[in-house]
Parts: sequence; C-alpha cells; structure tokens
Amino acid sequence: MRVDVDTAAIAANVRALRSIVGVPVCGVVKADGYGHGALRSATAMLEGGAAMVGVVDLHEALALRRAGIDAPLLAWLHGAGTDFRVAAAYDIEVAVSSIAQLEAAATAGATIHLKLDTGLGRNGIARRDRARAIARAIELAHGGARIRGAMSHLAGSNREADLAQVADFTAALDQAAPLGSLVRHLANSQGALALPEARFDLVRIGMAAYGIDPNGPAAGDGAAAGALGLVPAMRVTAEFVDGVASCGLDDGLLPALGAPVRVGGELARVVAIDPCRLRIEPALTGEGVLWGDPAAGEPSADAWAAAAGTIGYETVTRMSAADGGTATASDAATAPRRVLELGLDGEPSRLLGQVIGVKRAEAGLGISYGGEYVTPGETTLALVGLGYADGVTRAASGRPAVLAGEAHPIRGRVAMDQFVLDIGDRLASVGDAVELAHASAPELTGMIGARVAVELAGSIADADEMEALGERIGARLRAGDAVLLIGPLGAGKTTLTRGIGRALGARGTVQSPTFVLARTHRTAAGPALQHVDAYRLLADDDDEAELDDLDLDLEGAITVAEWGAPLEHALESWLRVEIARPVAGEDDGDDDEASPRAVRLSGHGPGWPAGRVRGLAADRAVRVAGPAAELRDPLRIGGPDAAGPASQNGSAGDDRQELA
Repeated sequence: MRVDVDTAAIAANVRALRSIVGVPVCGVVKADGYGHGALRSATAMLEGGAAMVGVVDLHEALALRRAGIDAPLLAWLHGAGTDFRVAAAYDIEVAVSSIAQLEAAATAGATIHLKLDTGLGRNGIARRDRARAIARAIELAHGGARIRGAMSHLAGSNREADLAQVADFTAALDQAAPLGSLVRHLANSQGALALPEARFDLVRIGMAAYGIDPNGPAAGDGAAAGALGLVPAMRVTAEFVDGVASCGLDDGLLPALGAPVRVGGELARVVAIDPCRLRIEPALTGEGVLWGDPAAGEPSADAWAAAAGTIGYETVTRMSAADGGTATASDAATAPRRVLELGLDGEPSRLLGQVIGVKRAEAGLGISYGGEYVTPGETTLALVGLGYADGVTRAASGRPAVLAGEAHPIRGRVAMDQFVLDIGDRLASVGDAVELAHASAPELTGMIGARVAVELAGSIADADEMEALGERIGARLRAGDAVLLIGPLGAGKTTLTRGIGRALGARGTVQSPTFVLARTHRTAAGPALQHVDAYRLLADDDDEAELDDLDLDLEGAITVAEWGAPLEHALESWLRVEIARPVAGEDDGDDDEASPRAVRLSGHGPGWPAGRVRGLAADRAVRVAGPAAELRDPLRIGGPDAAGPASQNGSAGDDRQELA
C-alpha cells in the first residue's frame, strides 16, 4: 500500500480557509498530522499562513521543536506526570484544564492558555471550578505568570447549543478581564466555517486543512469540501492482482465493506478485509486508488468513512500505521501513557492508558461531540487519554474500559485522543491506569497509532525459558544497544544475560559481574558484549549511576546492565526488561528458584520504536506495515528495524543453571 501526501494542497487549503474565516489560524497537526505526517503538515500549514501550530501534548510539540519548527506551538492535553518545565525550556505554550495544572505550569514558567469546559464535557476546567480558577490565574499573573490565552471547544451538537457555548465562553472572558488582552479561541474547523460568532481572535483548523469536509462524510463524494475550494492532501493506492491486495487492517484500513476502489477506469467495491489482505469485486488487476481526489474521478476518504460508519477524520488518521510502528514508549514528563500490551508470543492482550482528568459534572451535561450521551444526574467524569488515533475506534462507544478493577462503559463519542467514563460517585485520580481488553475491543490489534508504544508481557516458567528469552533478545541486538534488567535478587537477570550471550556467540562464561562491576566478552557477532552490575555503582538508592570510571563503549558495544534503572539518565535509547518473582506465599514460594517469573519488555528512546519491540515476540511473523508500503516523502519512512547482527550460533557454555 502506498500513501502519498501533497503538502502543497495543505498549504493551499490553509490559505483558502484564512480567507474565509478572516482571523488568524492555528494549524492542528496532532496524531501525526491526522495521519499525514506531523512535521510535513506543520511546515505546509505555516507556508499557508498559519500563525500557530497546535498539537495534543508536549511529546508531539517537542518533536516539532527539535525538528526545526520555530513558530508558536500550543499543546492542550497533559498526563499526570507532565513536566511543564519542558514547555518553558522549549517555548511551548500550554493550555491547562485544572487548577492543579495551572499552578504547575505557572511555577514552571510556561506560557499558559486557560482551557474552559463550556459544554463538551471532556478536558477543560469544569464550570463549578471556573470562578476559582480564573481568580487564581489573576493572582498568578500579578506575580509574573504568563497567561496568554483562553480557549474552549465546541461540541457541534446544533447551532443553538453551539451559540450557548459561545455565550458561556464570552461570560467566562468577562470574568477573566483583569488578565488583560488574551488570545481568545473556541472554534475548530467545523465551528469556524459554520459559526462566525465563534471565531474570536483565532480558530483552530484541523481536518479542513487536509481537504476533508469537517461536517462528516455526507454523500461520501467529497463535494462539500470541494465547494469550499479544499483539495484532499492524501492519496492511498494499492496493487491488486485478481482482486486481491496485500494490505489490510494492520495497515490502518478500516473494515469498510462496500467502499469504492478505482482500478484503471473501472470501479470495484471492497468485499473482504482482514489484517493483511484486501479483496474487491470485480476481481480487477492493477493499481487501485482507495481514496484520493474526487475532482480527478477518484474515491474520497469520506466514501471510505461512510462505508465504515465513521468520519473522514478516523479514515486518514489511521494511516499513521503505515509508518511501520516508529513510536517509542511515552515519556511520562511529556505525554500520557499509551501502550499496546502483547503477550511474549506476540498475541494482543490489552491497550493501556491513564486518567488525565477528573471532574464533578452537573446533570444534563452532554459528553463529547454531538452530546449523544447526557449525564443523568450529578456525577464524576474520568477523562482517559486514548482515542481513535491510538486504536480505540469511534465505534467503541459503550464498550467497557477497566478503571481500578471495575468496568465502566465509554460514554459519548470516542475522540481522536480521548474518551470519557461516567463513574458516578466512585473515586478516581489523575494518573490512574485504564485498560481496554482485547476481548472487548478486538479491532485494537488491527492498528496502533504513531504515538502508541508496544510492550511485551508474560510469564516465564523456568531457567530454560528465561535463557530462551535472552536468546530471542540477543538475536535482535546491534552495536550501541543497551538492555537494562530490573528485578530483585534471584529474579533471573544473569540467566537472561546468558541467553543474550549465547545468541551473540559470546566468548567465555557469562556470569554475574557483581564482584567486578563489568565484564566484556568478545562475540562472534562482532560488537562486544558488556555485562554490567549497576547496583554497586550507587552510593544510595537515590543516586544516578556514574559510568565514567568503567570505560564502557556505549556506542560500539552491546551493553547489558543488571539493576540497570540508574543508567537510564546516561542513555538515549534502551530496552527495559522487568522481572518479578512471585510474592511470598504464592505459588511455590518466594525462595523457590524454579517458580515462574513475570516479565515485561518496553522500549525507550528512538532506538527502540514500537515495531522493533514487537519484533521480539516469539514465533510470530511480525508484520507492522504492508510488504509494499511505499511513502513518497522520506519524512514518512519508518520501519521496525528489528534485524540485528547477531549470529544464531556460538556458545557461552552449554550448562543451563537455575534462575539466578
């Protein structure tokens, strides 16, 4: 499957939209630029005259800033551990949705926008907290805090409800008058085009900038977007042989039975789609256009959306999956936790996220777009930082998500990066873990978004299995890799390292380096294996390990560190392997060396993208993107990069010891 993105179309769309709305534009590039590529989309929007770029979290903003985007950046959704000092250091503006976030961002010296909930029921300062939050913002501003803007978000239920939100926002701005001249913004693409009263000082343009009608698929012909002078920026094609193409759900395609595909001058329809295969009838051969520019006679993304029962937003955003799983584990300091957990065999288990907002809501509050769910009484809402950009389809509304061991149905429409749980009078805190089990949402395994990390987790029965896991890891390692082993005495760290050494063809016996701090083994694979005991590098539990005295080659060798957590500060990328022994009194007892171990593997930093971690799964043909995935723009090229230099032969001694 091939995904082409026309950046000139994005720039032209922004110019057209600016002329329609008559106020400055914030170009939104969250979720990998709605599947179009965040950096290329941001660059194009700025070329088209956007005054600011909007993203969902600091992780996305930081990536753009480091890639050279020097325009104003705004991020508005934050996890429990967000470090707003990052925002201040990189001149990233942040919208805050609670008094706690306001305090933290002000203390950090960040530039702040107050995000107010005027009726969407998601993130944003709740109405009951508004007066107190604005009063505190005024106090902080008198003390030197930088309060630059105020924002909210339209629910798009109907014109009357949207105008009520405009009035509520205006009333809040009156309360905030002592803050001086704020940048006021309320409208997204839909509101900016349909409701001039909502334009204020700035509008946030997302989907319309990519050439798709923000009102929804309508007839599926893209005519509404065309009438506005908008041109679709994305074109998706696949090669068909006798009606079959080697692409499918794993490449981000939705199960859109009946969707049109144009092959040459003939029109076909999708009749079957599975993870790796797409079939059309009639069974044509040649290049098929799944969607592109309706003005050129091609199907539109809206046509696919209509066939799948969704909107064009979801159709194109899922194309970030075509990047081949280039995401790394979320840094808690810049983004909420978003993880797809697989078993050690690669089979999907669950999608893990976290609560990013908790607020008490009044009766009669509509939740999310369209207000399809209305709170029946006063209740507590828990906002979860996962959405259809992460694999939770819009169709997942009503399905259970587990919070604190209890399942709650998703309420309201699933958005691109968040959904809401109505938990009644139960307690929840920002940072609480939330999970969606594969059994309740099987489509989660079809696509993971560009910002979702992959972790492998499961049980290891004995020493043989632990060493086999080490061999599997070792076969994928290359020069410069670091593997940090975390676990108590007797967990099996050395046994796992022995397996890594076996895969690399390490010379000599791989044994605990406790008394020497570090051992270096030459290997048949080429890069040396450095086996380190980081525990003895620490003066106390709070110290970061100092590596200067060890003379380690972190670039040319492969480093495996037992008790390795303190080394994280010295590394750009690492594979973290956590090993837990059973709790005393469970199973065979804490001191039984043959008892099972729980193991979790997670990648951190650019060297361990999601696809590479997924490639560590046992006996599973890993296929993150289609075999013919071609992307015209090199900015979009990314892959599992799972191959390593290790030899499958060589020996570090054939004796299998007990877990140690």
